[in-house]
Amino acid sequence: MKGGRPVTTTPPASTAPSTAVQPAASVPPAEGPLVETRGLSKLFRVGSSRIAALNNVDLTVPRGSFTAIVGTSGSGKSTLLNMLAGLEKPTAGEVYVAGQPLHRFSEAQLVAYRRQQVGFIFQSFNLLPTLTALDNVALPLSFQGMPKARRRARARAVLTQLGLGQHLHHKPTQLSGGQQQRVGIARALAVNPTIVFADEPTGNLDSRTAERILTLFRNVIARYNQTWIMVTHDQHIASFADTVVSIGDGRITGIHTNTTPEPGARS
Repeated sequence: MKGGRPVTTTPPASTAPSTAVQPAASVPPAEGPLVETRGLSKLFRVGSSRIAALNNVDLTVPRGSFTAIVGTSGSGKSTLLNMLAGLEKPTAGEVYVAGQPLHRFSEAQLVAYRRQQVGFIFQSFNLLPTLTALDNVALPLSFQGMPKARRRARARAVLTQLGLGQHLHHKPTQLSGGQQQRVGIARALAVNPTIVFADEPTGNLDSRTAERILTLFRNVIARYNQTWIMVTHDQHIASFADTVVSIGDGRITGIHTNTTPEPGARS
């Protein structure tokens, strides 16, 4: 993604809102971290036993940062992401995103939170095979009640910003893995999210494409001053983030702040 202003669709003067991607307006600016958990725990019952997927996790994530949560399978990293994304409720503890107490939210409130404030990026891209890139990106905007013409204009603008202006009408099978993941990124950005969650986003990509996608992540985060949280099992992938949170057996085992400016060169 090269320099210059984002491509936007220009509305008639004072008659239609811009389709350019802007920081989310649904949550007012505030001081302090964007994400905070206090004593967060999640227990699952297996037969007569109770298994702790998360155990007393305290975590803060600054606004405008890129955080990687890294751990092996079964470490609790995906459970933690699900809590922050409002997909699961904790057994105990508190979780706040932009000051909102997700642990107190009803299911209807959590649905509204995910729909209006959260962007998701997936390992398997999760693109609908019968839809074009343009329509895949526009789809979540329909759930926000945005008119068709406006959501297609927004989708077109975001895809163009990510270098996919020549692929608007291509279906997923006509795109490379890296291009499909860029469509996934565009879909996440199109909703103007407060926070973006990426679940093993490079798992289906070769190493060179993965590094290009992670560099794109950093460029997008810097351009829009967004907060992104990624889970991964790969320490090298995690090294692209500003902060690496290591997790094992449901507990945070370490937090490392990266200071090396060159992505991928961090330890």
